[in-house]
Amino acid sequence: MEINPFEDVIVSEPRRIEKPVAGLNDKPLQTLVGQFAALTADPSPRAGKPSGARLIISPEPGYGKSHLIGRLFKELRGSATLVYLRPFTDTGSCWKSILLKMVQEMEFPDSAEAEFCLADEPNQLEALMHGIVMNVLVIGLESGTVKTKNKKAALEFFKTASLTNLRKNKKWVDLVGSTKAELAKQMQRQLQRVGSRLNASPISWLGVLTTYAYFPNDFDLRQACLDWMKGGSLDADEARRIGIRPADRPGAELSVEQINEVCKQRIQDFCGLAGYYRPFVFCFDQTENYGTDGDTARKFGEVIQDLVNDYANIFMVVTANQQVWTNRVLPNWEEAQRHRLAQPFLELEPINRDQALELIHHRLAEWRVAEAESRALTDQSWLDDMFRDKKEWGVRQLLYQCARRWLETKDQKIAVPDMAEYYREYIRKLKSQPRRMVFDPDILTWLVREVIRDSAVTVKPLRSRKGYFTLQWKHKNQNVYFGFEAGSHWSRWNAICREAQRCFESDRKSKVVFFRTPELKSIPGRWKIAPQINKAKRQYLHLIELSKADMAELYAAYDFYAAAREGDVPFSPEDVVGFIRIQLQPFWTRIREADPAAWNPPDPDRPEAPGPGKPRAELIKKIRDIVRHEKFLSIEELMHKIIPPISEDELHKARACIAEIKVHTSPTMTVLQWQSNT
Repeated sequence: MEINPFEDVIVSEPRRIEKPVAGLNDKPLQTLVGQFAALTADPSPRAGKPSGARLIISPEPGYGKSHLIGRLFKELRGSATLVYLRPFTDTGSCWKSILLKMVQEMEFPDSAEAEFCLADEPNQLEALMHGIVMNVLVIGLESGTVKTKNKKAALEFFKTASLTNLRKNKKWVDLVGSTKAELAKQMQRQLQRVGSRLNASPISWLGVLTTYAYFPNDFDLRQACLDWMKGGSLDADEARRIGIRPADRPGAELSVEQINEVCKQRIQDFCGLAGYYRPFVFCFDQTENYGTDGDTARKFGEVIQDLVNDYANIFMVVTANQQVWTNRVLPNWEEAQRHRLAQPFLELEPINRDQALELIHHRLAEWRVAEAESRALTDQSWLDDMFRDKKEWGVRQLLYQCARRWLETKDQKIAVPDMAEYYREYIRKLKSQPRRMVFDPDILTWLVREVIRDSAVTVKPLRSRKGYFTLQWKHKNQNVYFGFEAGSHWSRWNAICREAQRCFESDRKSKVVFFRTPELKSIPGRWKIAPQINKAKRQYLHLIELSKADMAELYAAYDFYAAAREGDVPFSPEDVVGFIRIQLQPFWTRIREADPAAWNPPDPDRPEAPGPGKPRAELIKKIRDIVRHEKFLSIEELMHKIIPPISEDELHKARACIAEIKVHTSPTMTVLQWQSNT
């Protein structure tokens, strides 16, 4: 299995980074860590406001922006709730997008570099909720407002009680259910003392916190809690069982603008509640994509301004490549928005000769390259030549040079960059990142708004009567309206159908398109209005159910484009979009299909409803044992060794629970490597 040790040059998942080089970018990292510490100085509940967002500038692409975020995440693990944010694309629903990604990010494990939680292991969201409830009780006990016979014993218990143990304690679970109202009063008084308030009432939040944290086996109710946290609608009965007040239950027929405002308030509440536990760290990466047009750049500036002005317990990091930031993003910001960036800006450092040698040794040791083969890469004269003409190198450019050197020592030709190979590698990389394979309205919006270019198709933004549809295609005699809805509440889909019907009745050749991904519930569910929804699906409501294979191709297309915008690949963004446009012809054909009979072919791989999603413990153990023994093997080889057979998706979900396994992708294979020192 011949793999170039220097081929992997891009960090695609900041929670899994390679060993840092001593001294490289230590200064900006320690500056960030020190400034974050100021948010945790006060006792709980805290309400500290950020002094500004920290801007990290890369002089050129490839200086290690995402790697620095990974190091920051590692430093702050256990001290912060960590949220990595890729760009939003629809300015009208930017807060909805941020909240969705925020909740999805909080489902990462709380304590490890793995991507999926093991059985009984809390994720960041569960840890946050448990921490909030425990600290409300502890503060109440310490102040004497919560009464108990043995204050000392109660304090010792609640300061150390784990989420797992409390879930198994029926007495505690029953107590939580019966005392939510009193806990809510305690929370409200405590927050008022530090000048903090929630948009939704404390009683509603306590209902959501305790239900999600302490009732893990009630999947439907936990899913309802997640829907509410994302700004979605609930049935009255679900809300009553959770403890959500009617005034805090969003209506099913809210417009896009109204939902966006609800989501903005949810984020503000999350940050306010974080004062009981750990601050949030928001890392805005890939910001080059905000420079595609003035409106998107301006909206990003508004978001940063609002977060700095109005949100507590939050630390913000913004990464940017200097040229794009200076020329395309910052000119669209108002003066007040620019002032929300903390001074001075942090600049990433180039790698020097000694650090380059250390990085080379890291890579060679990681791949257990024999000493004879490694000499060409550690040759002093070769390094001297590299740093004689160019004193400063970005890490990525250095790795490119090392990759070329490796090929030369193997007498292999340096291949001309090939878009198809790059695209296949991005597809493989997506398949190896199961956490990415979820509904992402920003990617889907970008695809149907920016990528499709056809003289017969006119694309324009749209705000329909209720705002459920945000884009329109005019294609020959057909109008196609697009909506991006992750929810599965019957009342909202009933309203969507009514608006779709109005469009259809005014133009019998029109249709409405929504995308659904495998983790979302099928539409319709077992609803009373299912016959009406199914009738609409046979006429004008086209629900495109994307498989995991579809998602890998579509999301890889976006990642390929984002890499081109950041200067991470040797192609222009325009060339990449032109290539993708051709590759996705079957996708465009599927959207344009006018015959409803061809819209919904059965998908045998799609489950009727999402499950908890945690891989089986025995499969995790089996994969761990095989990879630890083999050290290196491909996905295909691993699948052959597992009996009974499993799908590639199942394998990646289980593999993602094992922090010691590193994934390497190429256009032709995905290789797993055991790293015992991770």
